[in-house]
Amino acid sequence: MTLQDIADNLRLELGSKIERSGIMYRLFGRAKTIASIEHKIGLKGDDYRSGKSKINDIIGLRIVVYFPDDVDVLAMYFDDNSVVKRHIDTPDTDTFRPQCLNITKPLPEKYVEDFRSALPQGVASMIDNTYEIQIRTVFSEGWHEVEHDLRYKCKEDWEGYEQHGRTLNGILATLETSEWALRSLFHQMSRTNMAQGNYRAMLRNKMRIRLKSTDFSPVVNDYLTCHPATVEAFVNSDRLVVLFSLMMHEESIPLTYDNILFLVNRIDICDDGLAALESAEIKATIDRLLNS
Repeated sequence: MTLQDIADNLRLELGSKIERSGIMYRLFGRAKTIASIEHKIGLKGDDYRSGKSKINDIIGLRIVVYFPDDVDVLAMYFDDNSVVKRHIDTPDTDTFRPQCLNITKPLPEKYVEDFRSALPQGVASMIDNTYEIQIRTVFSEGWHEVEHDLRYKCKEDWEGYEQHGRTLNGILATLETSEWALRSLFHQMSRTNMAQGNYRAMLRNKMRIRLKSTDFSPVVNDYLTCHPATVEAFVNSDRLVVLFSLMMHEESIPLTYDNILFLVNRIDICDDGLAALESAEIKATIDRLLNS
């Protein structure tokens, strides 16, 4: 098994977990080439040779999500004892710089032997048995690609041009502002949809996930029409908690409009009348999810 084979397997395994939440995302996996490893050693070779530090991103996964609050969901999901290292930048009000979330995890034991066998001769002692997960938003991912190839890899070109570097970071600040404006826009749309009785659009704009159906069932839509307090409670529910629940549990549920509403009701709203609309099959499915 090659390093890229291991990266591809890790990508598929992680993708199956993210899919449970419905989060809109793209997931990429890569293994560093020999040339890239040699370049990295060239930058910090003394630290690696002395054993002061080891290379821990030979295999890397990058999760690109649509909205900044989706980064929060994934940050919660990866906040466990298996994380070797976690790096998240703290916003600085005085400077423009990229905000990123990088997580280093140990390779699953089933891949360690193949991983060690696939490492280039002569540098294996400088590499540990971990891989890195980077989490970015769509806008910041585009910026990072440009910055990585045109500044990070040629830092000497930017020496003496501090104002230009600040301007490049300022472009990212503009993109981040646009991301939060988008989230606010969809939140406002959800409330407007609620006021106009368009409950299908209300849920879609509130949750911002990939759904497996096209609308509520007629009986659920009729119930919402007659129970505005339940609708208001749904719009005020915590999206992050719902998506985290979908990811953290081992069981999954079909992401239909009805099922998402029923799950939010179980977690937050607690409307007995709405719960009574669950079929026996749906009730059992949600029970398995919450108990897994």
